[in-house]
Amino acid sequence: MTEQIDEYLSFSDKINDYVSAVMIANNIGYEEYNHTYVWDFIQSKGVAIRCFPFYGVARERISGMIVRDSLETTIGYNQNMSEKRKNFTISHEITHYLFHMNEENPIFMDTKKSLHYSYNEVLHEFQANIGASAILIPDVVLFRHLKNGWNLTQLSTQFGISESALYIRLIQTMQAYFGVNFIAAKKNADTIRYKFHGKGKLAATELGTNLEKHLIQTNRFIEAL
Repeated sequence: MTEQIDEYLSFSDKINDYVSAVMIANNIGYEEYNHTYVWDFIQSKGVAIRCFPFYGVARERISGMIVRDSLETTIGYNQNMSEKRKNFTISHEITHYLFHMNEENPIFMDTKKSLHYSYNEVLHEFQANIGASAILIPDVVLFRHLKNGWNLTQLSTQFGISESALYIRLIQTMQAYFGVNFIAAKKNADTIRYKFHGKGKLAATELGTNLEKHLIQTNRFIEAL
């Protein structure tokens, strides 16, 4: 588990640094952030994002893919998915583009299963899922809104990411940054998700405050944001 947490921390820092740099370049504060800033920047580098209908078995199994050929680099996503799954899939493929794609690996195809891969299954898919979540709502934005008392429904609606993805993010973040075990992290995440009008709001604001303090020490872009 320590190895998995170390990998989460390492890759989360990489993708959050990247998104923070995009925010600074575009003069975006946490209040104005939207994932389309990152998507637009990637498209400006010559990456096309296109929807495809997919039929038959492919319609049910394929979420998205990224392919590089002599003409262009194309991110394709399944148009039959929900908007939040489309957002996650496109951001997942963007992470492949930024960190995994090279001459030896010119194509990545992702299914519903690969969007839930753990560290022990396929490392680059585990990283791409971390990246997708961070592109949709980077740490600096997530922690500030938690600190300000936002619940998962508000965050999900505002940033186009599913509540389930946010729930997983909270558990992983608490394990990684505070060294708590899975059971304790899940218990606190459950309180935030399911008991917000009771103890959940206080738990969210305390977590956001503590995470933001940690971020000040680890994110080299934080003062500019």
